[in-house]
Amino acid sequence: MTDRRTAESGMSQPAVEQRAGGPARPGNKWWTLVAVCLGIFMLLLDITIVTVALPDIQRGLGSSFSDLQWIVDAYALTLAAFLLTAGSLSDMYGRRRLFLIGLVVFTGASLLCGFATSTLMLQVSRAVQGVGGAIMFAVSLALLADAFRGKDRGVAFGIWGAITGIAVAVGPLLGGVLTSGISWRWIFFVNGPVGAVAIVITVLNVAESRQAAAARPDWPGFVLFSLGLGSLVYGLIESNQKSFGNSVVAGSFVAAGMLLAAFVAVELRGRHPMFDLALFRVPAFSGGSVAAFGLSASIFAMILYLVLYLQDILGYSALGTGLPMTVMSGGMFAAATSPTPSLRVSGLDKTGTA
Repeated sequence: MTDRRTAESGMSQPAVEQRAGGPARPGNKWWTLVAVCLGIFMLLLDITIVTVALPDIQRGLGSSFSDLQWIVDAYALTLAAFLLTAGSLSDMYGRRRLFLIGLVVFTGASLLCGFATSTLMLQVSRAVQGVGGAIMFAVSLALLADAFRGKDRGVAFGIWGAITGIAVAVGPLLGGVLTSGISWRWIFFVNGPVGAVAIVITVLNVAESRQAAAARPDWPGFVLFSLGLGSLVYGLIESNQKSFGNSVVAGSFVAAGMLLAAFVAVELRGRHPMFDLALFRVPAFSGGSVAAFGLSASIFAMILYLVLYLQDILGYSALGTGLPMTVMSGGMFAAATSPTPSLRVSGLDKTGTA
């Protein structure tokens, strides 16, 4: 929403933000779209491309089943934990700068994943990948909103949405092709040239922007949420090897409950919370959150077990596993991009806003 100063000067809000942060750096909006889409494509591709390579990784590094779970979850955990904080930092220090940092971190971590000589090295590198991915994802739409106006903004957001769906859909197939044709290491090495191109485009063609009087990051909320989520994931993974009655597992769940309860208390009382819990009063937001949780807890949780079953029990190759997985991912993409029915359910077709 524009304020009085914005309306009187005739400037758009992004322009005011640019001026408040110093002289605007010239940029090309379509090159900005290319850079953003390359970064988003890489980070979302790595959610699904890894799954079909897990049996090969297990054989190559001598990993256990819980090790494989951490290879997947280390990425998702840091991606979720750093997402909101990265957005606050970009408002303060510059969105282009943070996006560039995210690209460098993600690309470098991808190369480390490819060169991993142990399961631990791969897990740590995947966690660092998630940090870079969180920064890119948090900043991507803000960069597009600053670069585009009017009809072009809708086109840019539409392309961004299509790229997100395509990345998730083609991940299993591309992972199968690379793993069967070359090596599982190339599912990570492929990010090297893509990331390098995105970095060059960002340096040369993306304009800087920041928010005037941006709120500082909610560090207590970030620490509590990260530790709580980490404790919960640790307990769930360790319960496979031990049992839910094990003292370490039970302690992890208790710690997770206490930390997440403290996170909620901090967010309710903080002046600048990292996550505004009042959003749950909006039916469209709370309903969408429940649907997203159900999807993640069912389909995405099933993928690891399905891949291991297809390859270890039925004897499928990585490519043979990638084909049916692509059909499943493509179905999710088609459902996500289908128009109007979901809007009618939420009532968005009447208001035009969430």
